Amino acid sequence: MMITALSIAMLPSIIRVAAFCLLSVAISPLSAAGLPDPTRPPAFITGTVVKITASKGTSASSSKGLKSTIISGSRRAAIIDGVTVELWAKHGNAQLIEVNEGSVVLLAGKKRRVLTLFPNVKMTQKKY
Repeated sequence: MMITALSIAMLPSIIRVAAFCLLSVAISPLSAAGLPDPTRPPAFITGTVVKITASKGTSASSSKGLKSTIISGSRRAAIIDGVTVELWAKHGNAQLIEVNEGSVVLLAGKKRRVLTLFPNVKMTQKKY
């Protein structure tokens, strides 16, 4: 093998690339250490106890209200106050009578109560 001026000129860039690769391999496990696993099932399914702290601007009772709706071909339900309530089942003294993508309707006697997933978001239809 013959050493040429071109190979000597490329030597610093080869060293920089090798050093970058070695540092990337050494640092990559450290950067992902604090991230949660996005494929892990929720704690209420696995039974794992997770400590949740309320951040500034949120209430400590974050389990209150409508948290999710479950809609499939054979099932309609909602998670209300941390409890799964099936369509037509009772939640307290009210009955779940309607489940939509973003809201549910509870009926207590003759009083209808609508719970929404995002109560602080006002949605309007844009007029063209």
